[in-house]
Amino acid sequence: MPTWVVNFFEQGSEHLEDLRLFGFEHCLVLFLTVAGAAALWQFREKFAHFRHHRALCRGIAILFLVNMAIFYGVFIVQGVYDWHIHLPLHLCFLTNFAMVYVLLTQNKKAFRIVYFFTWVGPLPAMLMPNTPMRFDRFQTIHFIISHHLLLLTGLYALFVLGWQIQKKDVLRAFLAGNILFAFIFVFNYFCGTNYIMTTRLPEHIVQLFPFLRYLNYPILWLEICGILGMYAAWLPAKKLQNTPKLRASAAVGETL
Repeated sequence: MPTWVVNFFEQGSEHLEDLRLFGFEHCLVLFLTVAGAAALWQFREKFAHFRHHRALCRGIAILFLVNMAIFYGVFIVQGVYDWHIHLPLHLCFLTNFAMVYVLLTQNKKAFRIVYFFTWVGPLPAMLMPNTPMRFDRFQTIHFIISHHLLLLTGLYALFVLGWQIQKKDVLRAFLAGNILFAFIFVFNYFCGTNYIMTTRLPEHIVQLFPFLRYLNYPILWLEICGILGMYAAWLPAKKLQNTPKLRASAAVGETL
């Protein structure tokens, strides 16, 4: 196998010294994500008249699935797959699969729950990734698709397709999240795993915030991050409701 292929699929999530949090590459990806979100908002009415939203939704769903298939396929080919850490039970990965379902079925009711998790999981990971930002590595591309693009896809459905979010959906999503956390907590307890970080905080987070060594209560920080993430997710939906122009354009998105 060519060396560049081997290097491209090299796993770097354990190389904490190479994370370079808020380095050039990290800031660039964050900037492009913010710019993408701003573009979706600014040009939402023009984008709403695009004729092939269904095809675009299917394309994004397929991209999410292919991205995850390659991700797990690499572990299998390299002989390092371990169900203790590689099951798709991480919050962002669960949300990826849930979003695939939403995009393929156009299920707006499910979107009202899934949307919040496109913020709760990806946003903290985007700000404090455990993956070095190297554009010559598949792991970086996978991370961007499964986190940054996931968040933007939720905003695309909200801003452009006009899939509305209501205030009561915040509570529904919060309850759904806690039910999920409880299930994963029990699974981790009996299987000795750490999915969704219910057992212990990631080492790179503890290194970044040393005081967490003395307040190492993962459930507490998950709840705090969950509440903050859902509040952040609600802000664009609230802004949408307070924008008279969008009420008219949202109807366009509902018919596509």
